[in-house]
Amino acid sequence: MKAAENVLKKLLNIELQTHAFKLKFINGDNIPVVEEDFLYECIAVLNELSINKNELSRKLLVAISALLWHYKHPSWDGLKNYLILFLSRGGFGPSSIMLDAEFSQESRSYSFSHSLLNEFAITLAQAGDEIVIDGRRFLLTDFQKDLWEVLDYEGVTGISAPTSAGKSFLILLKAISYLLKKPGSIVYVVPTLSLVNQVMADFRKMLSHFQLTAYTVESGYTLGEHGPNTIFVLTQEKAITSFSQTEAPFAHLRLLVIDEIQNVERVAQADDQRAKVLYDLMVEMRNSAKIDHVIVSGPRINKIDELGSDIFGTRAQKREVESSPVLNLTYAVNQKGKQYYLTLFSDLISGNLEVKITESEAIKGYGKVAYQDSYLEYLNEFIDSFGDECVLVFSPTSSTCSTIANHFSGNAPAIKNQELDSLATFIGQTVHPSYPLVETIKKGIAYHHGKLPFHVRLLVEEVIKSGKIKTVVATTTLLQGVNLPVQNIVIRNPNLFTKQKADSVKLTNYELANLRGRAGRLLKDFIGRTFILDEKSFREEDATQLDLFKGTEKELQVGYGQKYEKFKQEIKDDIAAGAGSTEKNKEYSYLTTYIRQAALKYGINTQPRLASVGIKMSDRELQNALEAMNGLTVDRKICANNRYWDPVDLDRLHRQRANFTLPTSPQEYRISYTLKAVLEQLQEVVPTYYERHFDVYNTGESDLLLQRCILAENWLKERTLSEILSNKYYNTPKRIEDTITFVEGRLSYGLPLLLKPLYDMKHPTSMFHRFIEMGAFLPVTRALIELNIPRETAIYLKNRVSWNQEMSKKDLAAQVRSLKPGLPSWYKVQLELV
Repeated sequence: MKAAENVLKKLLNIELQTHAFKLKFINGDNIPVVEEDFLYECIAVLNELSINKNELSRKLLVAISALLWHYKHPSWDGLKNYLILFLSRGGFGPSSIMLDAEFSQESRSYSFSHSLLNEFAITLAQAGDEIVIDGRRFLLTDFQKDLWEVLDYEGVTGISAPTSAGKSFLILLKAISYLLKKPGSIVYVVPTLSLVNQVMADFRKMLSHFQLTAYTVESGYTLGEHGPNTIFVLTQEKAITSFSQTEAPFAHLRLLVIDEIQNVERVAQADDQRAKVLYDLMVEMRNSAKIDHVIVSGPRINKIDELGSDIFGTRAQKREVESSPVLNLTYAVNQKGKQYYLTLFSDLISGNLEVKITESEAIKGYGKVAYQDSYLEYLNEFIDSFGDECVLVFSPTSSTCSTIANHFSGNAPAIKNQELDSLATFIGQTVHPSYPLVETIKKGIAYHHGKLPFHVRLLVEEVIKSGKIKTVVATTTLLQGVNLPVQNIVIRNPNLFTKQKADSVKLTNYELANLRGRAGRLLKDFIGRTFILDEKSFREEDATQLDLFKGTEKELQVGYGQKYEKFKQEIKDDIAAGAGSTEKNKEYSYLTTYIRQAALKYGINTQPRLASVGIKMSDRELQNALEAMNGLTVDRKICANNRYWDPVDLDRLHRQRANFTLPTSPQEYRISYTLKAVLEQLQEVVPTYYERHFDVYNTGESDLLLQRCILAENWLKERTLSEILSNKYYNTPKRIEDTITFVEGRLSYGLPLLLKPLYDMKHPTSMFHRFIEMGAFLPVTRALIELNIPRETAIYLKNRVSWNQEMSKKDLAAQVRSLKPGLPSWYKVQLELV
């Protein structure tokens, strides 16, 4: 391995020197190149590495091949033949396809034919990694092929691999093979709406490819509406709401996939509701459904089989890999005294490589947090160095996204691109002409975060994927598996804040490794690069944090056991005293809620259910919990349908329900004032829930609460976002963005959760809180939204379709498809999944 390490060091030095010059950190007088003698040395080393199948050899094979291909002399045409052979022999056949621009996907053949012997050797090397599905051939990596065979067995399988290892594609192929062998349904759980759309598109493309016309792909569950052959692609929130409709919504599944399983890690933290929802969903699935195959998947997770076994209560198997078919390189700017250095990190060589930055006067903001103009100027010049390569700039917050993108846009030259100009106009028409994204898109710059309007997020992702956008500013949404064609990622520091507070958080080592892995994708880019602009920020507390720039794994411990044992006495006291959720007990009150909800649902059978999540209660303790709830007046079904509300708090609300006057129809007079009165009462009766879900309070003379209620009324009455924002109050980009953020979070998500228990108690058939959630009240508009059509587009389409409530969604979808050819182009893009 010493010869391979020496070869890699030389190539990495070329890489480092080249990028130091490219970034204008050094002059380019003495940048080394790959000489012909060194080329032969590389080929000899690669030949040896391709024969050895251990992990280190595989990593070295990819690294040397990628760098050699990138820095080869243009006249070395024959190098392609060698690299394709070595990569195929080493189990990276798909990577070899990237080396041949004329590779034929249809015939699965390469463009060269210089040597029949070489071609035969490549065919032989790849033969073991090919699979055939219904007569169609697919070339896999060694890891994918091994995983393919393991997934033939029923039960639970844990998959741990780098983000670019191709595990999602393999899972998709295996899902299709399951359905070809035996019809049935699939549930695929992902953390974000962007991933919902991505996975739905992948499934529909593959179903069409295999002519599986009997299957539908859905992004939501509605009792009684789905046939036996349905593929559900759901967020954990959408999936768990199905259990409020029926105890066993997915009675028999061919496959359950939990993607990005690492999101369950913080389940025992009081403030991470999404982790609890994901964990509770998996527990519900285990207890309510017969599932042929379960896959839990995530990047670099130790003992993922034990994790799957703990959650699903059965023996699990695992497949894991450290090597990736894409080379990920990490650079960092660091300071020693008054001098700056550019360091290239690699866990494949001893030590790290660095070059002294001679042009250091341009570096600004090192060791600081605020995004001031001087730093943004430096960042802008840094990004310009990449030319036409796609660059993603990591932003600590959603608000900082637009700040960075705006600054880039102000310095960027005008570009002539009719498609981007058209998109900018469309966003201006459907949101607001002063929405910051309108101007940045025109310059080929976009930003992406979870608070973008849904239709805007879809369109931004589309133009990024099409290669029209070269600079993207994004938050941690990128960590959640969204596949964007990004060659370079730029990260200033690990902060998820711009102003330090007591509860401010940072990216963990593991999250940073996951983020770095997003640079470069299988079959897209052979090399992905991450640039850390402030190495100091990663080692402020612990000098060993340099390991952040190497591969980082995580072992997940899930369940409520440790937290329960820590607060066991306090929980017992609260149960005895009938205490609900308060400011005082907020660190553990979710456990009291969980115990009470379980006791109401399972009665004397509660103990094994609690034990399965780590909460062990004696017979006496359980009896005390049951007896403490004997006096509850609230219906148990209402408790079950509001699983994250403590039954004690629901009972208090139930006893005072007569004091609440709720709006039930969009046609009612002064809805906003009625809502305001309800919210003021909720502040008094259930203050912790009000703070958790809505958190709007009046201060001084301004009636902010009424303003938000007026916004809610306009939203549910199907006023478009552009109509809402046409009010003269929205006269600055900040007000526009703040309002959109509120609508996408507190209004359409938090407010319905806060109001739902009251509607369950007083008006159980009312859809009013759902009108707020969806931003729509007409049945046709809601039906369109349930087809995964963004709200703004659903409102646009509602008068263009003929529909009544007797009509199926399938018929409605057919109408939409028939309308699509005559619609403006940006509406067509949003309807691709219908």
